[in-house]
Amino acid sequence: MRTKINKYKFWLFTLMMIISASAYTQQDSRFKNANEQYGKGNFEQAIEMYEQILKSGMEAPQLYYNLGNAYYRNGLLPAAILNYERALLLAPQDKDIRYNLNLAYGQITDKIESVGVFFLTRWFTNFRNSTNSDSWAIISIIAFILTLGALLFFFFAKTSFLRKISFYLALLSLLISITTFAFAHQQKQRLINRDRAIVFSPSVTVRSAPEARGTDLFVLHEGTKVKILQRINNWLEVELLDGSVGWISEEHLEII
Repeated sequence: MRTKINKYKFWLFTLMMIISASAYTQQDSRFKNANEQYGKGNFEQAIEMYEQILKSGMEAPQLYYNLGNAYYRNGLLPAAILNYERALLLAPQDKDIRYNLNLAYGQITDKIESVGVFFLTRWFTNFRNSTNSDSWAIISIIAFILTLGALLFFFFAKTSFLRKISFYLALLSLLISITTFAFAHQQKQRLINRDRAIVFSPSVTVRSAPEARGTDLFVLHEGTKVKILQRINNWLEVELLDGSVGWISEEHLEII
């Protein structure tokens, strides 16, 4: 009886592997075909194919990046920016994505200057974005293992000199483990809690209250990036890079 169950599990596992491999091959083929359409200058067809791949559940920085390029070449800046931003969330270290994103932002109407950021905060942010959350998590695990190894060596070391070395090595490894874990957690939270959005309407009035009768504060144009602070019904309170705050109906925004 147990032999029959094991055989059933084996064939079930094999079938699942075949289905997964087939799905991956199909997605890869569709991605290749979309790239071919892009290479031929058929940007609308490429966009449609990339979007179909996304609807099937596949998500990858290169897919968003290529889709952003197709939208950009088709003259649709807000959609290009949206997909570049989504690509950057998955691959914050990718210089090509960042370059194209900055190029697209340079062509939008609103030129909003960011408020000053303390140089150490900016340095830590850039360092955190030098790789993705999975890589930081792996580094954190390795550093923690080194911490345990150094502590073990500390207890068995026969001289005070070796104990000092192992102690400081354990301390350093623990610090690295905690820091990289924090980086991994922060980047993971950015993926889970999407609190940034892109204005998709040609122009939209930002109001002082979450209602159409609210006082007009200022006007934003398509392609502008905002931070979402809170939601009341279908109204979103947003903040700009310069610290300006107001309310926009969610129909004018696309969440990154």
